[in-house]
Amino acid sequence: MLTAAIVTAAVLGVAKVVRDWLILRQVRAAMETCTPEDRVRIGMRLASALGGAPDLGAAPEQPPEPSADDVVRPRR
Repeated sequence: MLTAAIVTAAVLGVAKVVRDWLILRQVRAAMETCTPEDRVRIGMRLASALGGAPDLGAAPEQPPEPSADDVVRPRR
Protein backbone atom coordinates (compact mmCIF):
# COMPACT_ATOMS: atom_id res chain seq x y z
CA MET A 1 0.00 0.00 0.00
CA LEU A 2 2.82 2.39 0.89
CA THR A 3 4.64 1.49 -2.31
CA ALA A 4 1.55 2.29 -4.36
CA ALA A 5 1.25 5.69 -2.67
CA ILE A 6 4.91 6.48 -3.32
CA VAL A 7 4.67 5.42 -6.96
CA THR A 8 1.49 7.48 -7.42
CA ALA A 9 3.13 10.55 -5.90
CA ALA A 10 6.18 10.12 -8.12
CA VAL A 11 4.09 9.74 -11.27
CA LEU A 12 2.03 12.82 -10.41
CA GLY A 13 5.18 14.81 -9.70
CA VAL A 14 6.76 13.84 -13.02
CA ALA A 15 3.51 14.61 -14.85
CA LYS A 16 3.43 18.09 -13.30
CA VAL A 17 7.04 18.78 -14.30
CA VAL A 18 6.37 17.65 -17.87
CA ARG A 19 3.19 19.75 -18.06
CA ASP A 20 5.01 22.84 -16.78
CA TRP A 21 7.86 22.28 -19.23
CA LEU A 22 5.40 22.07 -22.15
CA ILE A 23 3.61 25.24 -21.04
CA LEU A 24 6.86 27.15 -20.66
CA ARG A 25 8.03 25.96 -24.07
CA GLN A 26 4.85 27.37 -25.64
CA VAL A 27 5.23 30.63 -23.72
CA ARG A 28 8.84 30.98 -24.85
CA ALA A 29 7.82 30.45 -28.48
CA ALA A 30 5.04 33.03 -28.16
CA MET A 31 7.38 35.55 -26.52
CA GLU A 32 9.87 35.32 -29.39
CA THR A 33 7.29 36.24 -32.02
CA CYS A 34 5.31 39.03 -30.35
CA THR A 35 5.51 42.76 -29.68
CA PRO A 36 6.91 44.20 -26.43
CA GLU A 37 3.35 45.00 -25.25
CA ASP A 38 2.32 41.41 -25.84
CA ARG A 39 5.37 40.23 -23.90
CA VAL A 40 4.31 42.26 -20.89
CA ARG A 41 0.77 40.92 -21.14
CA ILE A 42 1.98 37.32 -21.46
CA GLY A 43 4.38 37.80 -18.55
CA MET A 44 1.66 39.21 -16.31
CA ARG A 45 -0.74 36.38 -17.13
CA LEU A 46 1.99 33.81 -16.56
CA ALA A 47 2.89 35.37 -13.21
CA SER A 48 -0.76 35.35 -12.23
CA ALA A 49 -1.16 31.72 -13.25
CA LEU A 50 1.90 30.76 -11.23
CA GLY A 51 0.66 32.73 -8.21
CA GLY A 52 3.27 35.49 -8.37
CA ALA A 53 1.07 38.48 -9.13
CA PRO A 54 -2.62 39.37 -9.20
CA ASP A 55 -4.36 39.07 -12.56
CA LEU A 56 -4.86 42.68 -13.61
CA GLY A 57 -7.37 41.74 -16.29
CA ALA A 58 -9.72 40.03 -13.86
CA ALA A 59 -12.58 41.78 -12.13
CA PRO A 60 -12.00 42.55 -8.46
CA GLU A 61 -13.39 39.91 -6.19
CA GLN A 62 -16.60 40.83 -4.44
CA PRO A 63 -17.76 38.89 -1.40
CA PRO A 64 -21.00 37.03 -2.15
CA GLU A 65 -24.19 38.39 -0.65
CA PRO A 66 -25.48 36.17 2.17
CA SER A 67 -28.72 34.38 1.44
CA ALA A 68 -31.61 34.32 3.91
CA ASP A 69 -30.50 30.86 5.07
CA ASP A 70 -26.97 32.09 5.82
CA VAL A 71 -28.02 34.93 8.13
CA VAL A 72 -27.16 34.18 11.75
CA ARG A 73 -29.93 34.97 14.18
CA PRO A 74 -29.46 34.99 17.97
CA ARG A 75 -31.23 32.34 20.02
CA ARG A 76 -33.98 33.41 22.37
